[in-house]
Amino acid sequence: MAEVLSQQQIDKLLGSLQNGNADIDEIEKKTVEQKVKEYDFLSPKKFTREQIRLLRYIFDSFSRLLSLYLSGQLRVVCQVEVMQVEEEEYKEFGNALNDSTLLALMGLHSNTYNVEGKQILLEMSRPISFSVIDKLLGGDGSGYNIDRDYTEIELSLLEYLFKQFCGLMKDAWSNYFDLTFSMDSIETNPQMIQTIQQDESAAIVVLEVSLNDIKGNLNICLPASSLEEIFKSYNAKLVKVNRKDDPETEKRRRENIMDQLKDTPLIVSAILGETSVPMKELLDLRPGDIIPLDSKVEPGSITVDVEDLHWFKGTIGMGKKNYAVRIDKVLQS
Repeated sequence: MAEVLSQQQIDKLLGSLQNGNADIDEIEKKTVEQKVKEYDFLSPKKFTREQIRLLRYIFDSFSRLLSLYLSGQLRVVCQVEVMQVEEEEYKEFGNALNDSTLLALMGLHSNTYNVEGKQILLEMSRPISFSVIDKLLGGDGSGYNIDRDYTEIELSLLEYLFKQFCGLMKDAWSNYFDLTFSMDSIETNPQMIQTIQQDESAAIVVLEVSLNDIKGNLNICLPASSLEEIFKSYNAKLVKVNRKDDPETEKRRRENIMDQLKDTPLIVSAILGETSVPMKELLDLRPGDIIPLDSKVEPGSITVDVEDLHWFKGTIGMGKKNYAVRIDKVLQS
């Protein structure tokens, strides 16, 4: 990025040009200075760069698990992406919340690290939460533009959803730490949360959630006091970032993904064949006319599509007085 001159340096440069004695090299040399980042010693940083990087790894994994879970649960295309991970004071996080918001208090537990009674916060934006409620109640997810408080039934549905998040959170952290999570409570008023000090440092993770065309954020607040004992045991040099180095972990991850996807309905279509017909011939078609297709009548001539993918080759036949297709060849592996 090019260096930006201050107004004083611009005035000096213009004055030198007018006097005919401008020393461009000297002015450029003065502008290239070492960048100094301000540091507030009254509120020192509680998270190191390695710890922030570790949290990004963890929530990259959590975002993948969450997108798979929501896709299977809501039957929509869902994408979750980590937008940022940064440290700030809790009061800055709290000041950004509306008076009526959705906050889930999740408990953090570990016998290994002697952690009990610690909490983290999850804040879900209103468009995403109301879209999820609409889908869970059988809607198409479009009823998200709502400006009112949550009802008791809606909070019960969301509490169930956050309870499922606890398992996903445990799986995401299991590559690095032995932790379990519990759903403690749901609050709609940020002022009711008194377990976190206003001046306490916290790591804020911002996840962007996309449900079809609807976008919103899932913000996660991790107070420094909740992770202090856990990070004491963290050694960046010993952590394996690549999960494929551990076959058992990779196997559990695959089994978890398949468990989330096994009830997802898929459209399977048997394609007899295709052809192209000029508009004139199409308008002249009458009952009894025959349209030849581009596929031949032979074993393995039928293509079986799963959603939009050509997945199998098969042969058409009869099964229990219904048309059926026998699978002869697998195209996708």
